[in-house]
Amino acid sequence: MPRLTVTAYRLRLLPPALALIVVTTAMPVDLRAPVGWNGTLEPWDLVFNLLLYAPLGLALRRRPWLQVLLVAVLLSAVIELAQMWNCERHPSPGDVAANAAGALLAMGLGRRLWRDRAVAPAGIPVGRRLVAAAVCAVGALLAAGNLPVRSTAITGWDPGYPLLLGNEMTGDRPWRGTIENLALVPGSLRSAERRAVTDGGVAADAVVLARAAFDTSVAMFLDGGAALRLPDESARVLAQAAQAENALTIVARIVPATVDQKGPARIVSFSTDPQHRNFDLGQEGRTLVFRIRTPFSGGNGTRRPVVSAPVLEAGRPVTVVGAYDGRVARLYIDGRLSGRENFAAEASAGSTLADEVLPAVCAVMGALLALIARSVVVGRGRRSTVVAALAAGAVTLALPVLAPGIAAAMAAVPWSGVGGLIGVGAVLAARE
Repeated sequence: MPRLTVTAYRLRLLPPALALIVVTTAMPVDLRAPVGWNGTLEPWDLVFNLLLYAPLGLALRRRPWLQVLLVAVLLSAVIELAQMWNCERHPSPGDVAANAAGALLAMGLGRRLWRDRAVAPAGIPVGRRLVAAAVCAVGALLAAGNLPVRSTAITGWDPGYPLLLGNEMTGDRPWRGTIENLALVPGSLRSAERRAVTDGGVAADAVVLARAAFDTSVAMFLDGGAALRLPDESARVLAQAAQAENALTIVARIVPATVDQKGPARIVSFSTDPQHRNFDLGQEGRTLVFRIRTPFSGGNGTRRPVVSAPVLEAGRPVTVVGAYDGRVARLYIDGRLSGRENFAAEASAGSTLADEVLPAVCAVMGALLALIARSVVVGRGRRSTVVAALAAGAVTLALPVLAPGIAAAMAAVPWSGVGGLIGVGAVLAARE
């Protein structure tokens, strides 16, 4: 391997700074129904937002401060607006203010550091020490994602639990309303199937019905009395098949009689009492709650319940889809994502690096790999730069195979590929 100093180079800061901001805050985790602005700003969010826009301020340090302020505010405001549709994101005017402050503070710091020099450095010098640090950082990220994780598979279900509608067997979680139709599917639905059952009810999609362990299109009015028990054979088939498929989907068209229901009040429950369940779907005020049993979420599924937005209204029918694919649990109401919990991310050893933070982590990973590749590829011309960039992109695209722990934390989102593209962009921004 050639000495790293042979291919030392300088890296311009502006393209990677912009790429990191966009991937960290604008790339979607999951799209949902839009939400309003959140005026709160946590201390950790403040620190993160200040640091996130610091590279942008350093890159624009030669520009007038008013211009830097305008760029930072406009960029941040546009991204915050986009976050209204992005699950796990919370648009806030405080974020815009913190982002702009971070850019201005970094710009001032950069001017102070280079105040005695006629011309500031054209970019960050990349040499052996920086590349060695990048290698250590990549190793740490890979180790965090590949340490042993807790299982999120559907296992340990008791097929002897009763499958119930409208209450627990103990009678202390009554739900009042109407279930117009219901399908319990031991598997996942494709987006087209999910749209079909939302647009036309369960009966609209014969494929879904063919896979269901239980289904009915007979309306059932539940008045808060004793639970309605479904056939034990359906419960046994559902438990066995859901564990075999490692997936579950509940599709229900419901009409709540009131929004004054708590417990959560059980709409559908596969349980023997409030402390022992395989799964349940319930109502808590104007929200829906979906809980499912896995080794990670616990014996009654309460560790990570999925809670919807407060959208229920008394007397208004809604189509609910509660889905779990072995990694991520989701709640859809009338076709729109309304709640989400990433079990795989939370169960991983590097949980703080996963899920909504994952785009940033993979962007950094791709950039570091690109930096390393560029440093060890012989030659200083454009061809060697492109070769190094493509090599880094290929490695990050292959991360789900090379690093299965990270793949588990990613759930179904191929952010490693995004990270590779960011790495390519960062290297192509290098100035020899």
